[in-house]
Amino acid sequence: MMKYQAYSDFTAQSMTLSALMSMYGNLEQNRGQRFELTPIIVFLGFSVESYLNSIGARKLPIWDDLERLPWRQKVSILHTTAGRIPDWGKDPLQFASEVFSLRDKLAHGKPERVVGPIVTNPFEAHQLYISGDLQPNCYRGITIDWVTQAKKRFRLLLVYLGQLFDLPESDHLLISSAGVLAKDEKDIQSG
Repeated sequence: MMKYQAYSDFTAQSMTLSALMSMYGNLEQNRGQRFELTPIIVFLGFSVESYLNSIGARKLPIWDDLERLPWRQKVSILHTTAGRIPDWGKDPLQFASEVFSLRDKLAHGKPERVVGPIVTNPFEAHQLYISGDLQPNCYRGITIDWVTQAKKRFRLLLVYLGQLFDLPESDHLLISSAGVLAKDEKDIQSG
């Protein structure tokens, strides 16, 4: 008697990339409103690293031993494997450096006091405080313009990484593949 089992093979980047694109969709719909940009930075980093792991797992049999390495080493290893030399001084790899620099500052930040200008009116000082303009240095690079431009740069980075191994331009967009396995009951009992 035959038995059947459904399966779905998820890509390493499917969940993080879907979450990131959902955040971008919300940002684009609420363009005129104050929007939290920090999660987008975090998920840019997550999505790049998960795609590195997706490529590495498919192209290097020893990737399980490498996946805990820092992202920059992973990129270097993929370039070496593909017979290429990374150019960290220009896009798309410069963008990766920017993303991971911001992500690392967010993840490893320390308490910091940010002081505004001296004013003569307490209401004016209070307004400065609630405006959100007093921010640590690491947040100053996170602007709506940078995040908006980052979407295109992000896509170009992922396409570039995939092209190291002649993967299709849309490879990073692959979410999952699925199917149904047919198994003979005899094989199930003996296995």
